[in-house]
Amino acid sequence: MSARADPHPIRDFFIADLIDYAPKDSAEMMERPFFSIAKRKRNKPIHYETPDGKLWIKVNGNPTHGMATIWDADILIWCISRIVAQRDAGKNDLRPIIHTTPYELLKGIARGTSGQDYIELLRAIKRLRTTEVETNIRAGKRRYTAFHYLGDIEGEGEGIDDPEQLKSLTLRVPDWLLDGIMSGNILTLDREYFLLTGGIERAIYRVARKHAGSQPHGWTVKMTTLYDKTGSESPLKKFTFRIREMCRADELPRYAMRETTTQDGSPAVHFVDRMYAQEAAKERRGADKTQRGRQDARAAWLDAQRDPRAFDGAWTAWIEGGYPPDGFATACADKRANMPG
Repeated sequence: MSARADPHPIRDFFIADLIDYAPKDSAEMMERPFFSIAKRKRNKPIHYETPDGKLWIKVNGNPTHGMATIWDADILIWCISRIVAQRDAGKNDLRPIIHTTPYELLKGIARGTSGQDYIELLRAIKRLRTTEVETNIRAGKRRYTAFHYLGDIEGEGEGIDDPEQLKSLTLRVPDWLLDGIMSGNILTLDREYFLLTGGIERAIYRVARKHAGSQPHGWTVKMTTLYDKTGSESPLKKFTFRIREMCRADELPRYAMRETTTQDGSPAVHFVDRMYAQEAAKERRGADKTQRGRQDARAAWLDAQRDPRAFDGAWTAWIEGGYPPDGFATACADKRANMPG
């Protein structure tokens, strides 16, 4: 798993007007391929359709700037977080307009603040402004909505050709995104998400966060479905190999992932919140220890020439009496021990 260090750790993190520093994202965009996950410029459109054919997405990039990437989407996450903070603060008449500064924005999405970081920020904004999205999500099968990820922007400074001199930025998100916020279609992300450097890792995290959530038993998805949801341009075989590598490394933020199969034998991946994965592992270790203790106890019982038919009852009485499994073998070997059987 490729990740970088956080240039602005939480202990040093401060952003005015944010009630909760935790970033927010659109749940609808997290589970479907709205962005390019490649670092190279992508001009090939994204065409996605659900298996039942009811919902579809079309994303077209600008030939000059290319399609908005999953890293560019961090800017939208920042905007969504600001709007959610205003909503939670009880502000009325929420608008899809965010007033910020390039420095504040870069810190908020865990980026550096060098001259190159400012240049890359403005390039990302251009891709978001020129990428066009068409989708019938929310509109219905026979209707669709078309929008750009960002509308008009305004800046105050020496000029857009010298981004380090920009003192302020005003960004406008599409009404489609604002409507989703107001409808509650928002999920909180782990800040570690910003530190993931690979596009596929970011896409997989977003899908897992949307579907696995905080379910104790997690979520299992076919490899082919996961492939479609990421919008990967790689062949399915190469994509599958990469996911298997991720399963072996198991370094995705928040979620443990392991390779598995569905009931029909299809290759699949199981995601579960690490909190529940750790609890399950602890239970398995406890069960294994008990089983090993029982096997050792039975061997000691037979070595002490006790009746084999009485072992199961003696073992049950011992355990229900609160004695540790690993103490049974010692008691078996001691003829004078006060124990069942």
